[in-house]
Amino acid sequence: MHEESHVLTFRTRDGEKAWEAFSRNPGRAVIMLDGDGTMWEIVKYPTMPNVDPRYRPVLDRLIAQTGVTGMLTGRSVEQVRSFGLLGEGLQVLGQFGCEWWHHGRLTLPVERPATLDVVDAMLPEVFAKAGLADASIEDVKSHFRAIHYAAGTDDTTVAALVAGLTHLAAKTGLVCLPGHNVIELGPETNKRDALAWFVAALPWEPSVVLYAGDSEPDLAAFDVLDGLRSQGVPTLKVGTSDNTAVKARSDLLVRGPLGTLSMLLRLCALTSR
Repeated sequence: MHEESHVLTFRTRDGEKAWEAFSRNPGRAVIMLDGDGTMWEIVKYPTMPNVDPRYRPVLDRLIAQTGVTGMLTGRSVEQVRSFGLLGEGLQVLGQFGCEWWHHGRLTLPVERPATLDVVDAMLPEVFAKAGLADASIEDVKSHFRAIHYAAGTDDTTVAALVAGLTHLAAKTGLVCLPGHNVIELGPETNKRDALAWFVAALPWEPSVVLYAGDSEPDLAAFDVLDGLRSQGVPTLKVGTSDNTAVKARSDLLVRGPLGTLSMLLRLCALTSR
């Protein structure tokens, strides 16, 4: 794929300034990327997403040329590894910041909720009350339980499932996070808090902070970039979907995972000048 094959559409002058700031000082740039919908198309678990094999060498190149290149994702670090993306130097804030993979080691900034065991015991009752017979329970994450239901499930059933899981979350001190044909139960974490502490912990001031995402949870990361921008740090909010709220907040729009890859290739080209 030639990098010219996807047009980069800047919507704000602040975004253009951030791009220019990256070209001047990539060595202190921070690049953080969402996964589903941004680096690969959204698929229903447990189907392995089709991750473009060109991502890994591009990420490796950016890791060598930037201050930080990484991911902030609802996926676990182990899932990122299984997708073939966990190269040396990639920093991953997995499970919305519950996990942190850095310098070849894994730490847990957020403790695993003990009440997940209670959730596991009560889920069958919640499914029965909602009239849902074919839910898939994802338990590969350490901090979350993800309940997947088939596309096309009727609205009444979905509403009953959300209500039951919301009640269960409240009883167990967790939060209920609806997504694309999935509802997750886990600790009260979000991309805002995760990205904020990550940037604050850097031992140097970033020349620019870029974040790319496709859906509402990514708006929390955009909030962090807005705050940094108000403090004089160049930031670039990249929208990778047609989501109305994401588009309204973005400085730069790209078209899906191929658009994200094209953007990263262009960033690589800037570091070679």
